Amino acid sequence: MKTSIAAGLFLLTISWVASYADTIGLYRDNAGANCNIVETFPLTFVYVVHFSPGGAMGCEFSAPKPACWTNAIWLSDQESFENPGTSQYGKSVGYGTCRTGATHVLTIIYFAQGTGEPCCMYPVRPHTLANVVYAVDCSFNLQTAAGLTATVNGNATCPCGFPVPVEETTWGKVKSLYIE
Repeated sequence: MKTSIAAGLFLLTISWVASYADTIGLYRDNAGANCNIVETFPLTFVYVVHFSPGGAMGCEFSAPKPACWTNAIWLSDQESFENPGTSQYGKSVGYGTCRTGATHVLTIIYFAQGTGEPCCMYPVRPHTLANVVYAVDCSFNLQTAAGLTATVNGNATCPCGFPVPVEETTWGKVKSLYIE
């Protein structure tokens, strides 16, 4: 029974992410290969990476410091592209050209003590003036993108890279979907 629930949740997550052409996530590296952010003293760098298989001209999102990362202080955003806004409240970014694959959008810089709690979930959120995370395709069409969740000081019990839930739910509600 546990195996079928886990398999069902995995397939549900894969199909949910597959319904979006683009994803925007937080990573430990600027290529978007590792979503487990390791807190380091005195500075911790968090890389925002936009993956677009069909090509994109820009994106809109926010990535405010999660409440569970209590000993970190946001210092600044180091930008790959000059655009107004901040990662903490909302960022609208135009790339200037159509970019396919992984695009390093910006780097968020935190002052951190290196003593944070494990498994702090750090999701990409919509811009404070929007309801969803957006991408702009190469024909200048606005589309919904999947915001992904990273972990700060993660371990094997707290996976990262999954999409941010669209609505609040409970574990009981999720399990009820798979009970026969």
